[in-house]
Amino acid sequence: MSEFELDFQKARIRQHRLYVLIFLSFVCLAALLAGVLISTSGTPIKILPYEAEETGTISVVDGYSIAYGSVVYGLPGTPTIIVKANGFREQRRAIQSEEQGKRIEITLTAIPGTLNASTSPARPNTRWFLDGELLSIGKTLTRKLQHGTYSLKTDNPYFAIEKRVFEIERAENKEINIDLTPVNGQVSILSDPPNATVRVKGKKIGQTPNNFSLKGGAHNIILEKDGYVSVKEIITLSNTKDSIERNYRMKHSPSTLTFSVEPKGGQLLLNGRKVSPSGSYQVDSEAKHILTYILEGFYPIVRNVILKEGEKKHINLLLKPEIGEVEIYAFPSADIYVGGIKVGEGAVTVSLSAVAQIVELRKQGYRTIQKKIKPSGAHKTIIRERLITERVARKAEAPEEYKNSVGIKLKLFEPNSFKMGAPRHQPGQRANEFEKNVVLKRSFYSSKHEITNAQFKLFSNDHSGPANHPAVSLTWLDAASYCNWLSKRENLMVFYDIGNSKLKGINSKADGYRLLTEAEWEWLARKSGRRKQTIFPWGNDAVVPKMAGNIADESANGLTRFYVPKYNDGYAESAAVGQFPAENSGLFDLTGNASEWVNDFYTLIPPDNKKVYLDPLGPEFGDGHVVKGASWRSGTRTQLRASFRDGLNNKRNDVGFRIGRYLYAKEVTSAD
Repeated sequence: MSEFELDFQKARIRQHRLYVLIFLSFVCLAALLAGVLISTSGTPIKILPYEAEETGTISVVDGYSIAYGSVVYGLPGTPTIIVKANGFREQRRAIQSEEQGKRIEITLTAIPGTLNASTSPARPNTRWFLDGELLSIGKTLTRKLQHGTYSLKTDNPYFAIEKRVFEIERAENKEINIDLTPVNGQVSILSDPPNATVRVKGKKIGQTPNNFSLKGGAHNIILEKDGYVSVKEIITLSNTKDSIERNYRMKHSPSTLTFSVEPKGGQLLLNGRKVSPSGSYQVDSEAKHILTYILEGFYPIVRNVILKEGEKKHINLLLKPEIGEVEIYAFPSADIYVGGIKVGEGAVTVSLSAVAQIVELRKQGYRTIQKKIKPSGAHKTIIRERLITERVARKAEAPEEYKNSVGIKLKLFEPNSFKMGAPRHQPGQRANEFEKNVVLKRSFYSSKHEITNAQFKLFSNDHSGPANHPAVSLTWLDAASYCNWLSKRENLMVFYDIGNSKLKGINSKADGYRLLTEAEWEWLARKSGRRKQTIFPWGNDAVVPKMAGNIADESANGLTRFYVPKYNDGYAESAAVGQFPAENSGLFDLTGNASEWVNDFYTLIPPDNKKVYLDPLGPEFGDGHVVKGASWRSGTRTQLRASFRDGLNNKRNDVGFRIGRYLYAKEVTSAD
């Protein structure tokens, strides 16, 4: 052996001894460490649930500790362990210093299994039940399930119900495929008439009567027979209804009806159903059909029609006019119109078409009578009517009282004749109180109260004064303009023609609002509601009775030139309207409160004593306008008499007005 080889061998011996020494040192160190750990107290680990404990393992992944069996040994610190078991989710857990040496329970969570179920063939309308509960409808079922035994049911209407019992383990992927068995249904078909061809989905099966099998599902059934309308139906066989019976009554092939009608415009009925005469209609053959054609003014036509199989028939329907005789009598004799055309007067007999007709009886000054009739060819129609004057008709229709659009209350009066003015020998009479014979025939309304400040302010916003007191300090034109405003507001004929702040004229035929005429005012104050006309509004006694009205009483001493001694009405000046009892006419404040503008011009021309004045509106011109009635300033016999009159051009703080209107326009009274 050479020296080199000897040296190499010695080196290998030294290296081997070094490896042995290192290994023995490591073994001693490990044994020492194991001894130290074993000598320390261990931490027992309890794995739950029981099923996890059987396969559970514990391993230390961090810290100076070791796991031996179900115990973790280690030096002081916070070791981290992982607990695993077959079919359970692993759990990572740090052991705190205060837990070391104590028993620790670790509960693992089971991993659910997965059920994947399907059918052959796959059907989207399959219902899936698990343990009797419907989970879904579709071709497949996928569900996460805990370990256990389950019952699975499939229900497709066209296949037999299938059931499977299965067990699934933790974390298992369970695949189940169920073979579906089609429903085998029975179909029985009869027909009237028999021997009709039966087709299923276009394929000929045979003739009726027929019994055959079909698989579950929807099937298109067709019955065919010459001369009859084909029968079509979709039948469905299922696992709940696997037997179907049908007995079809087949209809003959339809026939066709078309029409011509004369005259056009009527109503055509086919078996009671409205149809168009210009249409074409298929109807059952060998069956009775009822045709009806109706047009007002013609006799209806009814026909029964039976058509052969497949027959096409055109039918003409020609109506005959229905004429009725009508006798018309009017009392008094009046013009007779039918459909707006004059046919005679007094009494006529006319032949009219049996349609709705409008018959009118017209006479100047009388209320037109309009009758809607329908003449008949079966009997004579007789009309007998008595006309009444427009005045009587309007009077019958008119309310005794009404409230207008601004709250003014008006009362209706049916006036009569009286003597206006006063004789020379009457105490207090003035020379301007001319006597004249007056007849008032036109019914009129008068406001029950004088117009108030509030009511006038609706017309003139600049007007002011206590709301319920009479509106005063107004010109005659102010009052007349107010009347026109009210008439326009209520769509009545305007009475006054006013332009450029001047009166141009009046329309005596108008039924719009106006001022009372002097004759109307005096009739209301002296005659209305009385057996005989009186001197004063309260009667003929010159002594003023208590609460007769708001006149110049003792409280007006110093305010007015004259006053009535020993009379107290409670008001030194004007009062709210209606504070005193109504007078015989039913109106308020004809005595006192405010004197009142009336319609008439003021003149001193004496009237004709031999003439009777009918509904006088006063002279056509004059010096100002007439003022009637006493006011809160009035304190003499002269002023308190109803015939007292004055003429005024300008406004005054004790002069107001009340309104009136004719019940109807004047032309309607021409028959009176």
